[in-house]
Amino acid sequence: MAKTNDSIFSPQNYTKTLAPIDEAHPLPLNVYTSPEWYEREIETIFLKTWLVATREEEIPNPGDYVRLDVIGEPLIILRDREGVVRAVSAACRHRGSELVQGKGNCKKLVCPYHAWTYSLTGELLAAPSMADAKGFDKSQHNLPTVRAETWAGFVFINFDPAAKPLLDSLGGLPDRFRQYRMEDMKVTKKWENRFNANWKIWVENSREGYHVRTVHRGTLNAYYPGAKVEKFSSEGVPGVYEVNTSDNENGLYVPRNKTLPFIDGLSDDDQECTHFLIFYPHLLLNLPPDRITFHQYFPEGPEWTRIVTWCCFPQSTIDREDFEKEAEDKYYPPMELFIEEDKGICELVQRGIVGRLARPGRFSPSEEKTVHEFAAYVLDHVIGSPSEDPLSGQESVGQSAAE
Repeated sequence: MAKTNDSIFSPQNYTKTLAPIDEAHPLPLNVYTSPEWYEREIETIFLKTWLVATREEEIPNPGDYVRLDVIGEPLIILRDREGVVRAVSAACRHRGSELVQGKGNCKKLVCPYHAWTYSLTGELLAAPSMADAKGFDKSQHNLPTVRAETWAGFVFINFDPAAKPLLDSLGGLPDRFRQYRMEDMKVTKKWENRFNANWKIWVENSREGYHVRTVHRGTLNAYYPGAKVEKFSSEGVPGVYEVNTSDNENGLYVPRNKTLPFIDGLSDDDQECTHFLIFYPHLLLNLPPDRITFHQYFPEGPEWTRIVTWCCFPQSTIDREDFEKEAEDKYYPPMELFIEEDKGICELVQRGIVGRLARPGRFSPSEEKTVHEFAAYVLDHVIGSPSEDPLSGQESVGQSAAE
């Protein structure tokens, strides 16, 4: 593991990274291995911003719940009796037992240890054998909650009670991709992978098409033989969301011999393209013209990351008689291989950067603009800066670095 020095949080260590991209260097390698840096990332990024928890369709009815661990916090995402989506602690307020596991439906949350019982809003309703506890007040032992809000069928959570509402945080995303009607899509397949690499390596890999011609050669040869790999175009608001776009030949998500329909109402340009989007820090969303595929990544220490990948199609597509066969034969296999290739290369990077002789190189100005912007986003949060809210129109380190 690369050694952490006392000045890892000193801004002067990152002047080369924040230089204009044609002069810039990638992040120093110790920020991918340092426990201290990782803990600061959790505190300043993941505990302060909106994170994807699940899809609304996973909890469609009152009482439905799913148990999730998010950056080390055991949570229950549920729909209460009034149909409101909530996020509550999964740890009983008595001795800390996990209240539920997996997914299911319940009228109340009953601890399996001593039967302390909570409402679906987290209120402590019953605490057996506590009558003799002096000064015990049930109202002081409710389950802690975190904020939960929704957009486009996604359930987001935020640990920061002072954070802006989700819709105010999304910038132009809702308008830009409204025509995809993601709220009407349904999950048809999920994959889960845990890999031995820092979460930033996965994000950086997702931000550029530089690696496609090499890392994804297997996918290209198997499913897109002879495909031309062109540069990706980019758009977005640095520090909020960014979109890399390629034509469908290069997107690797629409089979050449496609049989499933495109989404109704897309523009001509969107029918020809696949968009690779990040809403910082946690949602990686791939938008080909026929479905969505998104990735949640959950950091699990400096050198491990858990990735959950979801594939969603419009209900009208799922209702086709040939859907299951066509999806299994033509649509899922390229995605599975794509994930395997990215997982492999990210682990190779992690193994390389821990060496004493390892040094960061330089950014490719034509291929890695959004990787450079992501580095600035991380530095804005972790080392602190005079940055303003990117949505306010004021300049931030992330914005100036991208210019």
